[in-house]
Amino acid sequence: MDSLLFAIREQLPKLPKQERRAADFILADPKRVLYYSITELAKQSGVSQAVIVRFSRRIGAGGYADFKLRLSHDVFRTSDERFLPSLELESDPNPASVVKGVIGGIQRGIASLESLCDIHLLNKAVDLIRGSHVNYIFGIGASSLVAQDLYQKLLRIGIPCSAPLDTDLQITAACGLRSCDRAIIISYSGETPAMITAAEWAAKKNAAVITLTGESKNTLRAKADCALVVPSTERVYRSGAMASRITQLAVIDMIYSLLISRDLNNTITALAQTMNAAHKLLY
Repeated sequence: MDSLLFAIREQLPKLPKQERRAADFILADPKRVLYYSITELAKQSGVSQAVIVRFSRRIGAGGYADFKLRLSHDVFRTSDERFLPSLELESDPNPASVVKGVIGGIQRGIASLESLCDIHLLNKAVDLIRGSHVNYIFGIGASSLVAQDLYQKLLRIGIPCSAPLDTDLQITAACGLRSCDRAIIISYSGETPAMITAAEWAAKKNAAVITLTGESKNTLRAKADCALVVPSTERVYRSGAMASRITQLAVIDMIYSLLISRDLNNTITALAQTMNAAHKLLY
């Protein structure tokens, strides 16, 4: 892919005044520009959106989306699009548009998840969890929130589990796994080094590995005995895990519901005990 920054510098002397203003702004800090929507770039550079569109086409980009993709290749020097930024940030946006955008993203993620759900793999994950001596749950960053959700759910129904938050403790726990244990590793990218290390140690200890990653090919997924996936609705480089976090939590809810249905009577007893212990005033 040809360098966009080179094309901008080459065209700079020939650009109309307004387009040159936009070009100067982009060249001053190209990495920051990757965070901007077309509306915000126009605002920040002091030109109209129409100028940005014309400028993008003049330098050989198919449009603003293509402009940002090519610019990100220059800034990050990577051909793996999973790790290119997917950011469209604006200052003082319309709150209604923000709400609509977030809800729309979640709806698209959930709709895509339904077609990806593999009942055989979900049942396999449930069998592995139920047959484990201890289930060790691993996750970092946003994935740690999902890991903690699974942790509290398993605790509530009496399934032995552990979910250390500290990264070094997670790797330490992975080193101490036994063949009767399970490693449940959550990572949207599937490329988080510590999570890959945990999976490698689990394999050395002959402990089964259950992973929950994005659907694209990734290192962690390849190391799993049971690989659950969610839609790749977001790139790895994003302002925050949104739709990906929701779909991961939905998969956790599926596993939890299946676990309950497998041992309903004992689960009801365990739920009643934990509810009574935590909310004595209700009884």
